[in-house]
Amino acid sequence: MTVKLQVDSVSKSYGSIKALENVSFKLREGEYLCVLGPTGAGKTTLLKIIAGLLAPDTGRIFIDGVDVTGQPPEARNVSYMPQGYALFPHMTVWENVAYGAWIKGLPVKKAEEALKTVGLYHRRDSLPHELSGGQQQRVALARALAAGSEILLLDEPLSALDALLNIELRYELKEMVKNLGLTVIHVTHNTEVALSVADKTLILRKGVVEQVGRPDEVYLTPSSLFVANFLSEINILEGVLRGIRQRFLMIDVGALDSTIYVFSQGFIDSWHVVVVYRPEDVILSRTPFSDRNVFQGRVETVEFLGFLTRFFVKVGETVIRVDRWEGKEPEFNEGDTVYVHLPPFRGLVYPYPKAGLIKELAVE
Repeated sequence: MTVKLQVDSVSKSYGSIKALENVSFKLREGEYLCVLGPTGAGKTTLLKIIAGLLAPDTGRIFIDGVDVTGQPPEARNVSYMPQGYALFPHMTVWENVAYGAWIKGLPVKKAEEALKTVGLYHRRDSLPHELSGGQQQRVALARALAAGSEILLLDEPLSALDALLNIELRYELKEMVKNLGLTVIHVTHNTEVALSVADKTLILRKGVVEQVGRPDEVYLTPSSLFVANFLSEINILEGVLRGIRQRFLMIDVGALDSTIYVFSQGFIDSWHVVVVYRPEDVILSRTPFSDRNVFQGRVETVEFLGFLTRFFVKVGETVIRVDRWEGKEPEFNEGDTVYVHLPPFRGLVYPYPKAGLIKELAVE
């Protein structure tokens, strides 16, 4: 499959603020990329540079192998759907959708096809304020589709929707663009959305690419402590690396007053480390069933969340979060004595950050 879009070493600053710094990635034709990052990470700036609405300070944008860095937006065959949809309030649904096609000199038949694709042709004479948030989102998408572009840039397209509609439309959106063969960059701060619909995920932080890869790769093998923390809730244990035995790192964890064993995923160039366990990777039991990484604790709090139950277990002076995928009454209750097992193959180990844990984990 050919490379549709290439972003090559793009940087952009606003005065002393670096919005993007040396950002590079490639997208193949038909791929769906989700760009994740906290507020101020540079996500919207990246979209605007690809769309041609902003010029990069350095770096190049290639579409179908052609350098389009100096080309205006209308010459790039790219549709940009901004956050908030930016529909013309005085125009009907039909006029909003047909506008882009008309500007490009395309047949308005494309507007009809786009509205039928999103299931809103019957509302073509309505004004935007007469539609729900979900319907406005579909109109904005239809406008982008009617413009005949092969690359679609979406800036938080689902952020204004309630939770149930968000879930419904995220899959409709992906199916729709896949059927049309579009290449998509979808900016979001919602980890669940990104992991569920993307072919590829890119994590931005302060304008720098932290990691790019398939959603399962990024989630299961995060490249940094920040990525691990941004993608999910985690248990963090500070420790000292004492050695390695048969590819298992031996780490003294002061908070547990014990040495734990974690399978080594690679070279750790630091004696001061941080061990990470996701709540769903920690195991609870009534009795100890291993002689390694097992600690007695007391259930402090139980939160029943429907599809899972979260336990807060106090081990010594440390509270460890544990998620159990139970669709029934919780097996353990507040006050119960339990055993917490930290599976050696599920732990992630990172060098202790130079900036400190608080700054490293901060979501700007």
